[in-house]
Amino acid sequence: MTAFGWGRQRTDRTPLEGCARGLSGRRWIALCASAEAVGMTAAAVAAKLSQYVLGGQPRGWDAALALLLVVAGGLVEGVALGAFQASGLQRLIPRLNRRRWLVVTAAVAGLGWAAASAPGVFSGDSGGDAEPALLVVVAGALGLGAVMGAVLGAAQAMTVRRLVPRPTRWVLANTIAWPPTMAVIFIGATTPESGWPTVAVAALAAITGIAAGTVLGIVTGWFLPTLDGAGDENVELTGHRTGPGNGSELP
Repeated sequence: MTAFGWGRQRTDRTPLEGCARGLSGRRWIALCASAEAVGMTAAAVAAKLSQYVLGGQPRGWDAALALLLVVAGGLVEGVALGAFQASGLQRLIPRLNRRRWLVVTAAVAGLGWAAASAPGVFSGDSGGDAEPALLVVVAGALGLGAVMGAVLGAAQAMTVRRLVPRPTRWVLANTIAWPPTMAVIFIGATTPESGWPTVAVAALAAITGIAAGTVLGIVTGWFLPTLDGAGDENVELTGHRTGPGNGSELP
């Protein structure tokens, strides 16, 4: 039976039980959840610290320092995601360049999250202004997730394009996975009031990260066979990639 067009594969296991050589679905989900827990906690603490620095009024060097904190928090999120993912994917792709995977993930996911967070930080406590409706928050998160997922998937796919049979399907995986992931993140990020203590904000961020990372791991886990590096030796020897299990040449 052909699953998702990945050639002949066993169908007696679910993604949670492991659908790719060397990396179980459960381990992949745990890695994504752990990465997002670390990253979201760092990003939330950085955002809270930037609010203290600004004191409700963005200006001068205080604004520059606040922006630096937000960017640093976003980069921690991106580095955590890249590092945790790379540690698992090397089981599938022994020749994976972990440093390159980490750098592109940190650049796209980290800076993307920092850019999305900065407006909220610099808006300060608006007092009487109404908060955006939940539907608006979710809609914005879905749109941002689709864009960031496509860009991140493309960047990550470029790092393994010569090592795996179908790298372009990783773009699709992230484009599908990041909208719901970002929706969970945005719901969690917009929940705390400005008066919440830093410890409470960090705790909620960790829980939000675990939930968001679980969603990311489940959805992208369905696509792990596309990153099975079984065909990389074929590329080196023949100049062509072959699909797992059926020996067919792939573009």
